[in-house]
Amino acid sequence: MTPDDLRAAIAADCSHRLADYDAHLAGSQPTAGVIQLWREEHAIGSQPDAEQQIAELYERIQDTDAREQAMPLFEEISRIRHEIREGLK
Repeated sequence: MTPDDLRAAIAADCSHRLADYDAHLAGSQPTAGVIQLWREEHAIGSQPDAEQQIAELYERIQDTDAREQAMPLFEEISRIRHEIREGLK
């Protein structure tokens, strides 16, 4: 996926993330790593249920006082993101 294709996909599927994408690039050409990151972010942003679930997990993490409470929540976020990454292959 070219940078222009990726930007167009973000604009079409999850326009609420376009400003983040543009700010991340800050006018420079994206590296392969940045393209991979934003392909994943696009996949999450274009799945409102997954995006909402991740946001809610992060909110719950902010309300925890102990590492033991936060770690399972981070693990769930990691699992969701992993499944989405696998879907990109």
